[in-house]
Amino acid sequence: MIVRTAIELFKEKGYDNVTVEEITQLCGIAKGTFFNYFPKKEHLLLHVGSSYNDLLNEIVRKQREGNLKDRLMDLFRDFLRLYLKHFELLRLVLIESFQSTPDSTHDASNLALFQESIRELLEEAKVNGSLRSRHDAKDCTTVLVAVFYQTLLGVTAGANEDELMAALQKKFDVIWEGIADA
Repeated sequence: MIVRTAIELFKEKGYDNVTVEEITQLCGIAKGTFFNYFPKKEHLLLHVGSSYNDLLNEIVRKQREGNLKDRLMDLFRDFLRLYLKHFELLRLVLIESFQSTPDSTHDASNLALFQESIRELLEEAKVNGSLRSRHDAKDCTTVLVAVFYQTLLGVTAGANEDELMAALQKKFDVIWEGIADA
């Protein structure tokens, strides 16, 4: 109830314009009750982000066959579509996830899971020989994910998915040439 109410308020008024007091009043609970679940308003966004973890894992599981480069782009495309579908909320979650300091309760954040999934795909491809690269998979992952997040943060409301994918594909192609040894 708290999360649902907060999300509706965030969508209606904007995250920065919503107070914990407004959320608790609409929920009919005391402020202390809110803080029993969320130490700060920001933690509510992190909770929303972690609620997408199962969906993110499902998207990653889908991308287990085919050419590695195509699999990665398909993965990015699916994540981009999810982001665009829930743009206003996920943009807030993404920004808060970047700003929050990692702690034991948020180690499995969607950002960390996404990055780990990409790293695993690259490691697996190196082991089975479908990716020949002199670069460490962790470093390659960091670069690929950074470009993807940079693309997401540049998105505006009503953005065109095809244009965004074309822009991401261009950046991805440049990076891929540096990652994959010919």
